[in-house]
Amino acid sequence: MNINNRLIALIYRLAAFCLGFFSIMYDFGIFSGKIKAINFLYFTILSNICCVGLFLSLIIVTIKDILKQGIHGCSTISHHIKGEIMISIILTMTVYHFILVPYALKQNPYQSFKVIDIILHYLMPTLTIFDWLLFDQKRQFKWFDPLIWIIGPYLYVIFVFIQSRFDISARIEANIGRYVYAFLDVNLLGNVNVFLNILSLTVAFVIVGYIIYGIDRIKLKSS
Repeated sequence: MNINNRLIALIYRLAAFCLGFFSIMYDFGIFSGKIKAINFLYFTILSNICCVGLFLSLIIVTIKDILKQGIHGCSTISHHIKGEIMISIILTMTVYHFILVPYALKQNPYQSFKVIDIILHYLMPTLTIFDWLLFDQKRQFKWFDPLIWIIGPYLYVIFVFIQSRFDISARIEANIGRYVYAFLDVNLLGNVNVFLNILSLTVAFVIVGYIIYGIDRIKLKSS
């Protein structure tokens, strides 16, 4: 059910932006005075930065539309771009929950997870998905969008392999492997297993993309 009220959407988007912005700043170490440049290598951070940028854009568009058209109606940016960001943050949440968390618990079953991890890996993805569900007009995605949405994650994979060729000081100081994530580490798993990991994630997220496309085609009553 769409909520055709820009004031409610604006409040929601302001809250999501503030939560994401300050969470990223905290994770970067801005408030402690120790900047963690290594964060720029993580897909989690990059996808959350995209979400913060998305919410900032939505805030600006929503305010403009309120001033020009009033509070009733929907305000959003390009559905194709929003879908790309949404599938990327879903990837962040899914890989964290089904790959990284089990791996971490296998290494240390008694470890606890930080609140900031919960925000960046669960809450921000949920807020992004629900922004689309609650405040966007539906039937805007094209049939080919799910195939385009995987471009972002693929660009990140290319980036990971390129940066692995260099001795990056921030990565070395943080004692992070060359491939950042273990499931992309060809030295650890071998080329075939890494290829299969990438292929599996590709198939999974094309399917997720078409589920989103299917939901988008359902015409629901607006309020």
